[in-house]
Amino acid sequence: MYYVIASGKKKSKIGKDAIENVTTKLHERGVDFKLLVSEYPRHAVELAKEASSASDCTAIIAVGGDGTFYEVLNGMDTKNVPIGLIPAGTGNDFARTLGITVDIDQCLDNIIGQEPVYVDYLLVNKKLKAFNVVGSGFDIQLLEKEVEYRKKYSDKRSYNAALMNTIFGCKFEKIKFKVDDGEEIVQDMFLAECSNGKWGGGMLPLSLESDPHDGIMEFSVIRKFNKIGLIPLLLKFQKGKIPETDYVKYYPCKKVEFDLEPRLRVQLDGEISDLFPVTVELIHNELRYFKSKIPPVDPYEILKHKKKYN
Repeated sequence: MYYVIASGKKKSKIGKDAIENVTTKLHERGVDFKLLVSEYPRHAVELAKEASSASDCTAIIAVGGDGTFYEVLNGMDTKNVPIGLIPAGTGNDFARTLGITVDIDQCLDNIIGQEPVYVDYLLVNKKLKAFNVVGSGFDIQLLEKEVEYRKKYSDKRSYNAALMNTIFGCKFEKIKFKVDDGEEIVQDMFLAECSNGKWGGGMLPLSLESDPHDGIMEFSVIRKFNKIGLIPLLLKFQKGKIPETDYVKYYPCKKVEFDLEPRLRVQLDGEISDLFPVTVELIHNELRYFKSKIPPVDPYEILKHKKKYN
């Protein structure tokens, strides 16, 4: 029995259409399934626990955006139950890394009757899990501003307004971090991210060399710089060219410990939490998922023809 956990946000037409299409296509294929719809924040966590404990559960199918995937991951039994992903959000960052498209028929071809394979995830402070990214700094300031602007705008204008506000009001923090139990490093920073996937923030190229199957995460730190250079830096960021600057350093690793001063909060796949100090560990060969039959598009091709993939 497949347990389908879907986001039922009232304002999300994408999510409602996806639920209808997925259930219709599963009926057409003669697949036994049970639909569980999340109706409030963290409801999908409860539903994933319920599904994982069911004796007839062979797999969970998560339908929604990165937030839904995050909640399902935090409720499911990662050791014994595999997960299938059907992206139906506005960003779909982790699905893009995996080559999983929004085509529901293709997603179901990946899942139904197929054997799952291992995929890495990030474990934070031994209790919370994330598929894609864990970080703090500029992105937290941006996310917190976007929450404010969502009260005014329900579309992408909330993000754009928050971005402009954060660009001109961003603050630098002092970060203390330790990679794989090495020596502690202290510096002023703009952004710090642990990346399991390549994309974040709705198609921003965070770490294009990341591979969520290799047992390694990329910890990146963008150091402090003159604010006059912020807009050119963000333009390079959007084009995937930030590694070409001398502002960023990448640390391939399996574990990172970090703290900030003054303290902000930390985001896990776009969900904001108070967790400092933070320890992030890469968990390898535990969670299984249903792999895309279509190889992921080269991320540099996506950046080259970005409009084609929006």
